[in-house]
Amino acid sequence: MPIKRAVLTLVALLLPLAVRAESLAIVGATVIDGNGGKPLRNATLLVEGERIAALGNKADIEVPPGVRVIDGSGKYLLPGFVDSNVHASVYGNSRRRETVTKYHHRSEELIEEFVQLQLKHGVTTIRDSYGALIPLMAVRDRIAAGELTGPRMLVAGNILGWGGPFSMTFSLMQESELTLFQQQWNDYIAQDSGEELMDMEPEQLRQAVNAYLDKGPDFIKYGGTSHFNVPSLIGFSPRAQKVIVDAGHARNMVVETHSTSPEGLRLSVEAGIDLIQHPEMLTRNYSGELLQLVIDRGALCAMRPNVYTGPVWQDHLARRQAAIEAQAELPPPRTSAERRQREAQQGRWLQIQRDNALRLIEAGCPVTIATDNYQGSAPEFRKEPKNPNQEPGIGSLIAIEGLVELGMSESRALVAATRNGARAARMLEDIGTLEVGKIADMVLLEADPLRDIRNIRRQSAVFARGRQIDTASLPRQAIFSAPAGQLMDH
Repeated sequence: MPIKRAVLTLVALLLPLAVRAESLAIVGATVIDGNGGKPLRNATLLVEGERIAALGNKADIEVPPGVRVIDGSGKYLLPGFVDSNVHASVYGNSRRRETVTKYHHRSEELIEEFVQLQLKHGVTTIRDSYGALIPLMAVRDRIAAGELTGPRMLVAGNILGWGGPFSMTFSLMQESELTLFQQQWNDYIAQDSGEELMDMEPEQLRQAVNAYLDKGPDFIKYGGTSHFNVPSLIGFSPRAQKVIVDAGHARNMVVETHSTSPEGLRLSVEAGIDLIQHPEMLTRNYSGELLQLVIDRGALCAMRPNVYTGPVWQDHLARRQAAIEAQAELPPPRTSAERRQREAQQGRWLQIQRDNALRLIEAGCPVTIATDNYQGSAPEFRKEPKNPNQEPGIGSLIAIEGLVELGMSESRALVAATRNGARAARMLEDIGTLEVGKIADMVLLEADPLRDIRNIRRQSAVFARGRQIDTASLPRQAIFSAPAGQLMDH
C-alpha cells in the first residue's frame, strides 16, 4: 500500500497544471457572466474541482478554509472565449506546397503549438473545422486526458465532399498535375470522405458518412459548394445534403456547411444545418429572401470579422481607392475575365463580406466568432510576415473587437464569443457562461471590456477546467519561429 500511494502521488505531481483539481475563489471582481445582462460587481466566485460551486455578492459567500484566494478587486471576470472555426494543422494548398512537404511529419507538435497559443490568449475552447483528422484527434484526446495543457478541442477533419488541399474542389488542381506525395496527402486529409461522395446516391452516401464519423470527429462540416467563389459550384443535391445532416443529427452532432453562393447556401439551410461557416462570404450580397430564411431557420452565423475590420479594412480601403483611380485611365474591360480581374483588384470579395456581415448583424442573426485562424506557410517560405489577424489567439481577440466595429455592443460581442460559441460546440450546459455548476473556463481582465472592447487584451489570468494556466510558459514548442524570408539550409 505505501508503494501504491507513492506511485499515485508521483502521477498526480506529473499531471499538467490545467487538470489537477483544487479549490479556488476569485474575490472582489466584477463578473460578466456571458448572458448579456448587468454585470455583478464585487462578487465572489468559488471553484471546486473543474466547476463553479458558488457565485454571488462577496458579502453573501463565505470562502471555506484552505481555499486559494485570488484577489479580483478592480478586475473583470468573464467566460473563456470560444473560437468556432480554426485550422490548427498544416494541410497546404496550391500556394503552400512546400510547408506541408517539409512539416507534415511534425503535425502533432505544430497543432500543440497552435492550440496553446489560443489558450494563451484566453480562448479555452476551439472548433477545428478543417484539417488533418488523425493528428488533430490525437492532440484533442491528450488534452482531454490531462496529458497536455491546451484548450478544449472539437475537430471535424475533412470537409465532406472535398478531395483534399491539392484537389479540384479545394484548389482547382488537376490530379494529373500532382506529385505522388500530393495525391497521398489528399487521401490522408480526405479519409475516404472526398469528392467521391458527390457521386453517391443516398444510401451509399449515408454509409460513407457514417464510416467517416466512426473515425472519431466531433462534428460535420460539408461542402455545400466548392471552396472558391469563381466558379462557385454546388456539390450535393438537396436530398444528399439532407442525408448528411440527418447522419450528424443521429449522433447529436452539429452539422455545418461551407457554401459560397446564395443558392448553395439556401440549399444547405433548407437541409437543416445548425451552423453556417462564414455566412458573409458569398459571391454577392444577400437578397432579402435569403436573409429572412437564415433568420427564420435560426442557424448560427459563424463569422470572421477579423478579416474585414481594423487595420486590414483600412488597408483595403486604400488599395481599393488606388485601384479605382488606376482603372479610370483604362479602356473598358474586353472580357468577363478582365472585368472580374478589375473587381478583384478593387477588393470586391472583401467588400461583399463586410456588407453581408453588417446586414446579418443588423438583422439579429446569432453570431459566433469563427476566425479561420490557420497555420499557413512556414516562416522560411513567406516573403512577408503573416498578418496577426489570423494568427492563433490574437486573431480571435481581433475578431471580438471587430464585432463592435460592425455595430454590436460590447456586451453582445462578448456573448458572441462565449455563450454563442458554446452553442456552436453544443456544450452550453457546461461552458459559455459563468453559472453555478458549469465548468470554470474563465478569463480575468485588468480593465472593463464593456467600456472598451480592446480591454480583452489586458488579461490578468486564464483558467481552464478550474485551474489557472501558466500562460507565460505557453506554447511549449516554437517550431514556426524562423523569420519570414529566411534562407533555407544548403
